[in-house]
Amino acid sequence: MKFVKMHGLGNDFIMIDCLCDADSRDKRVSGTEDILNRETVQRLCDRHYGIGADGVICILPSARADFRMKLYNADGSTAQMCGNGIRCLGKYVYDHDRTEKVNLQIETDAGVRQLILYKETDRINTVRVDMGTPDFVPEHIPVRFSYTCVSVGNPHCVIFLKDKEELEQFALEKYGPELEHHPSFPEGINVEIAWIQAPDRIYMRVWERGCGETKACGTGACAVAAAAMRMRKCGPSVNMQLPGGQLRVDYGIRSRNLYLTGPAEEIYSGEIAMG
Repeated sequence: MKFVKMHGLGNDFIMIDCLCDADSRDKRVSGTEDILNRETVQRLCDRHYGIGADGVICILPSARADFRMKLYNADGSTAQMCGNGIRCLGKYVYDHDRTEKVNLQIETDAGVRQLILYKETDRINTVRVDMGTPDFVPEHIPVRFSYTCVSVGNPHCVIFLKDKEELEQFALEKYGPELEHHPSFPEGINVEIAWIQAPDRIYMRVWERGCGETKACGTGACAVAAAAMRMRKCGPSVNMQLPGGQLRVDYGIRSRNLYLTGPAEEIYSGEIAMG
């Protein structure tokens, strides 16, 4: 099976092109989505015995949009949406001649998302994603106690800390999995810890559901920004500083949507035996 390894700020993915055609793709790729069971995804994402990644993305045809994204976490579970992953998908389909469009609609399990691709020479360097409207309604987030959470296509729990030192020393490897698997969150939860340095800059770390701590998380950055905006602790445009680098989140006053902008990079391509 052929694949391409990509990342957005160090949040890395195995990209599998399922857009088969007789001219440019090996027909063995057809049906790839069907063979990606939990065990197979875990093996592919294993950093010692597989390719190694935070997740696997299948690029599929769509009846509703230009392409469809099917996302698997490193533990084999599925995820509704991923801000870094969808930016990688946008770069992939343009750079690999799957489209000539720089304005794309991508179908996800959280709905259709719009992408704007920014070219540098003949390649895509930066991608802007319309992440939709943040949802603070508790009934829309699987949780069994009264808590301020936010959904940006998938559920997040945001914790604000008092300073950068507390952020860096926070035992996320201990409390992340405890919150992720807490019975109060029947479908699991993504956990973000954050420090607001200034109205236009927030530092954060993230524990991703099904992955563990990652260098960056696009939906997590949007969740933190949305929570800070709701608290009136930041402005409508904020730079999110993650371990892997910087993302920008903008709030559309008219649309009430969040827009995520950041880089996407291809690392390498290869082929792996599936048998």
